[in-house]
Amino acid sequence: MGYFLNRNKFSLWSFHPLRTVILVFFVSLTFLQSLSAQPITLQAGRMKSLKRNGKTIQWLKENVRFEQSGSNVYCDEAEYDPQTQDLLGRGNIRITNPDGAIVTGKTLEYNNATHTAKVIGNVKLIDGTMELSTPWIEYNTQTKVGWYGAGGSIIDKETTLTAKSGSYNPNKKTLFFKNNVVLTTPEYTVKTDTLQYRTDTKRAQFFAQTQLDYQTKIVVFQRGFYLTDEQKGEFYGQVALFDQGKTVVCDTLFFDKITQVGLAHGHVFIQDSVDQWKVWGKHAHYNGLAKSVKVWNQALAFQGEAKDPFKLKADTLAYNSDSAQPVALTATYHVAFSQDNTSGKCNKLTSKRSDSTFYFSGDPVLYDSLSRVSGDSIEMRVVAQKVKELKAFKHGFVAIQEDSIHYSQIQGDSIHQWMDRDQKIEKVRVVGNAQSIYYLRNADTLESANLVTCKSMKIGFDKGKINQITFYEKPVGTLYPIDQLPAVDSKLKGFVWDMQNKPSEELFLPPHTVTIPELPYPKGEKTKKKGKKSK
Repeated sequence: MGYFLNRNKFSLWSFHPLRTVILVFFVSLTFLQSLSAQPITLQAGRMKSLKRNGKTIQWLKENVRFEQSGSNVYCDEAEYDPQTQDLLGRGNIRITNPDGAIVTGKTLEYNNATHTAKVIGNVKLIDGTMELSTPWIEYNTQTKVGWYGAGGSIIDKETTLTAKSGSYNPNKKTLFFKNNVVLTTPEYTVKTDTLQYRTDTKRAQFFAQTQLDYQTKIVVFQRGFYLTDEQKGEFYGQVALFDQGKTVVCDTLFFDKITQVGLAHGHVFIQDSVDQWKVWGKHAHYNGLAKSVKVWNQALAFQGEAKDPFKLKADTLAYNSDSAQPVALTATYHVAFSQDNTSGKCNKLTSKRSDSTFYFSGDPVLYDSLSRVSGDSIEMRVVAQKVKELKAFKHGFVAIQEDSIHYSQIQGDSIHQWMDRDQKIEKVRVVGNAQSIYYLRNADTLESANLVTCKSMKIGFDKGKINQITFYEKPVGTLYPIDQLPAVDSKLKGFVWDMQNKPSEELFLPPHTVTIPELPYPKGEKTKKKGKKSK
């Protein structure tokens, strides 16, 4: 038996229960002039009209389906109120859209006026390789945007993401997550408060303090992005990289996981607890595979114990912790250093790992409290952070202050000097074109000056003062009483005394205070902690 009513009444087509074809009917909502929604098209295997609370409700069962704005909605059973445009669906809920995204669940609450569908109960949203699981999700069939707020997890191949709330926009292929966000892949784990992820470009964007955990590395930052396929990222805002005893702190970090290369900018600080290095600068290049770091633009480095470290300043500083590499450290341009009472400057400094020796070139000059050493190149051997030997090659020159106006001087083709434990000269060996002016004392009074020229010489010191000297191969010398020493003979050619140019302690002051962030998510914890300062 059939009925057909027009205009302000609904259409109804009754059917025999055994009918197997799908029955189609249209519910026209033109009588609701205040609503702009288009008519909804419903399909079902069985249907009937029910009276409830003074309203006429459409009841549908078996292969229930309707389409709206290009999306198709399926369920086992549904009730539809044409007056409020609310539809309640139950059992095997499934929503599909032309882009291929599918939402499934147990219960559906849909409103045709707002195009909003809420799916409840073991909800899954699948788009290609991406699958979202959550207790409930709301989905707009017109914009194709879905969101949830009761916690959920997303799996995309080997990538898993969990968060308290999130949304998905298939048109923009964009996922947005908030609160207790954890992104896990076979290579790394990300923990943050706010994250946006593009499924097409595999780009993760961070908007809050974030911790990125690798197998042996951890990166902490305030904001930035990471390309999950390329494994490259840019991070900003008090960035910290922790890598097996090494810490890099900066304002901006560009990092490539595959090559393990990082580029840091702004307030750079590097701490190497293995080799006892602390380094400051404005820019740095970090290579994890090569175990090397290069810092430039006003680079400053400390090595060794906190009480008396070896201090080094240069335009550019590069060092590595690879024991297989012969060169451990290189500093270039405007180099200055300080260690205990010894300091110096040059244009290039190189340190070789095999012999604990520093090599200086480019107008090198070394100072202690009473002496000055120069040459075309200088070698300095350090043992237990103490200078043990100095070698000056080609135009080597040593000047030693005796009093306010007199200076003992030694020069030759090469000069080799040994230091005592107090960092004072203990003995000197000069080879090739040796010349010297040295002063003889009576107690603490200078009595005479001896000028000697020979092939080679050996000089012994006591508490930094000359106490014996041996000359080799045809020495020629002149002895003057101190008051008869001609002024022209008191200085050897090449003599320079410029203690005012000795690197000062102020030169080695750290350029900025460093706060090393503590891990905001240590061992899976969600609580945030304050950072600690590095001195």
